[in-house]
Amino acid sequence: MSGLIWKKTMQEAMEDISGGTRLALIFFHDPDEEGSKKTLVETMSDRNVIKLMERDFSPVMVNMKESQDAVKSRHVDWSPTFIVCDETGAELERWVGYLPADDFKAQAILSKGLAALHKGRHEEAAGLFNELISEFPASEFIPEAEYFLGVAAFKDKGETDKLVEVCHELSAKYPESLWTKRCSIWSHINIRHPFVDYNAGGTTGSGAY
Repeated sequence: MSGLIWKKTMQEAMEDISGGTRLALIFFHDPDEEGSKKTLVETMSDRNVIKLMERDFSPVMVNMKESQDAVKSRHVDWSPTFIVCDETGAELERWVGYLPADDFKAQAILSKGLAALHKGRHEEAAGLFNELISEFPASEFIPEAEYFLGVAAFKDKGETDKLVEVCHELSAKYPESLWTKRCSIWSHINIRHPFVDYNAGGTTGSGAY
């Protein structure tokens, strides 16, 4: 398999993803910094990472030493930094720091799922969270993926059963996780039908999660 093909500009990446479900991914790197070098040499050359990137993202590489305006406008403080953007260039998600290939792939799937959630594509988000849970069952990202799987299901259908199910799952498997603590309020939900917002005009409400 050939190496990953990087877009030359953010504009090119935005045009590449227009009308689809792929997202732009900006890789801010410092060529003299060990984390950036290791990310390029090891992580981004991994064939499974390349396959994921080609499927889900249009990647752009930004040299932090040569692009200070981009560094300032995107509020990048460290390298490597990855920023997920939509077709308008708006930031949806980011993560910071070196990750080995499997962890990078899990992080990328999680971040794309969260980006889909932000865009209101709840079914797509749930599919990505389920993909992460299925492919990387031992990943440290699982509790967060489980949490937002519940959120995506609730936002999509307005039903609270999934929130309760996720809470019980996290409590049983990850009792010390911050995501278990964050979903603990869901264990008190007794509703078993679609949630109706307080203005009676919708099926979802932010107060539930």
